[in-house]
Amino acid sequence: MVFGLGSWLCFYGHGETLGLSRGKDQKPKTQDHTALLTDVIRQPYYPSDIGRSKISCMSFDPNVREKEERRSHAKTARLIRPLFIQANLRLAALVLLFSCTTPFKIVSVSAHEVTSAADMTSADNENGTEPAPFYESLTKALKKRKTRVETICPPSDVVARRILEDYGAMFLATKKVLPPPLCIFTNEEQVTRFQEEAGYTGLLIGYDEVELQPAAMKELVKAREEAQKETLDITPRDGAEAARRNYDDSVRLWNSRFFPALDYWLAQGRLKVEQVTSLRSLPLQQQVAEVLELEKNGIYFSKDLSKSILYSIAAPGTSQHIAMLAFDINEFENPRVREIMAKHGWFQTVLSDLPHFTFLGLKEKDLPKNGLRSVEVNGQTFWIPNVTPAAV
Repeated sequence: MVFGLGSWLCFYGHGETLGLSRGKDQKPKTQDHTALLTDVIRQPYYPSDIGRSKISCMSFDPNVREKEERRSHAKTARLIRPLFIQANLRLAALVLLFSCTTPFKIVSVSAHEVTSAADMTSADNENGTEPAPFYESLTKALKKRKTRVETICPPSDVVARRILEDYGAMFLATKKVLPPPLCIFTNEEQVTRFQEEAGYTGLLIGYDEVELQPAAMKELVKAREEAQKETLDITPRDGAEAARRNYDDSVRLWNSRFFPALDYWLAQGRLKVEQVTSLRSLPLQQQVAEVLELEKNGIYFSKDLSKSILYSIAAPGTSQHIAMLAFDINEFENPRVREIMAKHGWFQTVLSDLPHFTFLGLKEKDLPKNGLRSVEVNGQTFWIPNVTPAAV
């Protein structure tokens, strides 16, 4: 509609006023369109002939009378046309002013990943519940476990803090489970030692055996039994990998995103051969840090190359699956299945990973006071760390 009006206005010579048209050799003018349009809207138009029309006697001669009628119609057209132009000019100005001053964004959300905050709404604010600050709740939770935030995640390690704020909900879990002693495991030995200390139990679902910490498995079994009573089911996504993973698994999954992205950006000319060679040879922790820096400039490493790699796969040694407190399910789109999982302490806590559920072992109503805030994406509720800018 705006372009149609603009073209019409240009036809009558008014397009220049709004900056809608210009000659072939003219350069566009730099001006404050909002102020200009506001002036156009406010400025009245008073045709000089309005209120001063003369009444003339019509001749009885048919030829003369026809000429007088044509003259009269032409005069009427001259009087009405400016008013018609002004009315449409104001309408166009209002539409263009609204378009210039109203921000908008086009976003896309894939089936399994979230790409934009524009699709997210905070359920906490709607319900009038103010969640506690994440770091405050985390400090209390870790104190009960006789450790500190600085111990599991040094403040000087920017990557570790980023990981904590993306995946840190598991550190607030019930005392019935054991969260990792570190934000980032750096080798298989560390992971093996932790998993043996925490303990895990297996369950055969179909042809796949999944393994979780005992308390998490106990509630998963209950959730499956409840779902099956309603002719539903809760099944592992991608087989045994849906639950416990080791360090090598996390490295393999990282590489499945990292190397294809390097090849792509090299082909696009965004990375040089020297950069790619250097990135391939870096130790994993430095590799992660460099990738996150590149992503600040739009060189993304997720599977679809449109978002951060952390929205696609966990960095090596950081996955909640290593903690054996995560389970990926096939039925994540079913709202009733999500309700059943939540009833048994399983919640979606990684904002970009829709099939991924984390065992917290807490009641949903208690999550805000434990430092988590709820965010709704495409009708699904995610409980993520309530991190304020001052805490980052």
